[in-house]
Amino acid sequence: MRDVDAILAPMRLAIAPPPQLAAVVRYFHVELYSPGAVLVPASPCPMLTFFIRGGTRFVDGGGRARLHAEPFVTGPMSQHTPAVWEPGTTFISAVIEAGQFGRLFDVPLAELRDAVVLLADAAPEWRGAPALEDRLRGSGDSAGWVALLCEALLQRLAAREERLARGQAPFMLPPALLALPTDEIATRFGISVRQLERRVLASYGQSIRDGRRMMRYIRALSHMIAAPLRHGGLTRLAVDCGYHDQAHMVRDFVQYTGMAPKALMEAAGDASGALRLLRYDEASRAIVTREG
Repeated sequence: MRDVDAILAPMRLAIAPPPQLAAVVRYFHVELYSPGAVLVPASPCPMLTFFIRGGTRFVDGGGRARLHAEPFVTGPMSQHTPAVWEPGTTFISAVIEAGQFGRLFDVPLAELRDAVVLLADAAPEWRGAPALEDRLRGSGDSAGWVALLCEALLQRLAAREERLARGQAPFMLPPALLALPTDEIATRFGISVRQLERRVLASYGQSIRDGRRMMRYIRALSHMIAAPLRHGGLTRLAVDCGYHDQAHMVRDFVQYTGMAPKALMEAAGDASGALRLLRYDEASRAIVTREG
């Protein structure tokens, strides 16, 4: 794996997990020497983040900017989140598959929606986390960071396997079923609508309705990242992704990213701009934008 020299920064990599983790981790995001203001788009996927150097400042509910330089977890983010990365900031995040957070952590995912929580608070029983942080900071490249985090996550999954086998595994709702009416989904699982909604909220941190809305947005955003839109492409994209019309899609994008789709892609073209998180090289794009 070829890493970037600090002079060429900022740069980001998306790295696929090994087969043993593919059901739990969607991909690893590595950010290298990337300072300044950034806008984090909404996402249905929780994340676990370790800093190699630097840190990020998020604005809390009281309007105060708080520096985070220790490992943290986030739940699904239902709105775009502004942040500022300290000079030299480098980190690795495990982007967790929607619905799989409960295999790694016990904290109710709904409590983490739109929240940033220190790993020490979310998983105080994970005694190896401080040592992992030290090892990550002592490693010199992204391949080493991914290998170390994979090792730690596999160990954690193995340690929790017995508990999950006793019926505490997260509730999984195949994405294809989201297109069905809620009562029909409940019938397929042999449970009531209320039970279904409660289980989905526990595993995904959001309601079925919000899940449908987020799925449309993620599908559209993935297509936009994967290939430039041609003239008239927004209308076709909206229909293909399940929106009523282009205006429907624009409303969602404004909430989830802070911009309408066309303006979003134009802003993402700035390699050092606030929307640089949407810029990937060809290999990373294929990992980030895969569907399913």
